[in-house]
Formats: sequence, C-alpha cells, structure tokens
Amino acid sequence: MSRIPPRQLNVQDKDRRFYVAAPSSVYLKLQHEAITRGTDLWTLGGAVLTDWLSAGCPDLRLSDSGETENSLSPRHRHRSPASQGVRNDQCKAAQHA
Repeated sequence: MSRIPPRQLNVQDKDRRFYVAAPSSVYLKLQHEAITRGTDLWTLGGAVLTDWLSAGCPDLRLSDSGETENSLSPRHRHRSPASQGVRNDQCKAAQHA
C-alpha cells in the first residue's frame, strides 16, 4: 500500500485543463470571443474563472439593459473578501480544490 506523501513547502502552481459544462450556444460564444481576442477557449475560460475567483466570487446577473452587473449593492462591492462571510469561504474552498 502506498503512503500519503508529505506536504511540500514550495508547490508549483502550473496550468491545468479541466472540463466545464455549458450549453452549446455558450461554448460557441466563448469560442468566438477567444478567436476575436487572439487566444484559445481554454486560456480565455481560465482567465475568466481566475478573475472571478480573484474578485471574491461575486454574484453576477444581467441588468435590464442586458449588461452584466454585480448583484451586490455598491456598498458591498468594496467590502474586503474576508468580510463576505460564507460565500467567501466557499470561494476559498474552490480556489484550493
């Protein structure tokens, strides 16, 4: 039986590919956006997820004008991630998974 390896002090944070599920229309829109930005779907998708996690996993929704907006009130948009409670803890768990 193999043993659990010890934790390392310096872990390399290398790029990894993984699958996500989305409707075909979303896949095609993301593919098109990647092409217009001169990159590939994997890199653009990873950049979007990275920025979302770095922003503290904000809830996003479409406004009446069709533009994406943060669903937090302007007062809450400037709160530190540590003050966002359970949602921030869930986000941290996702970052370390």
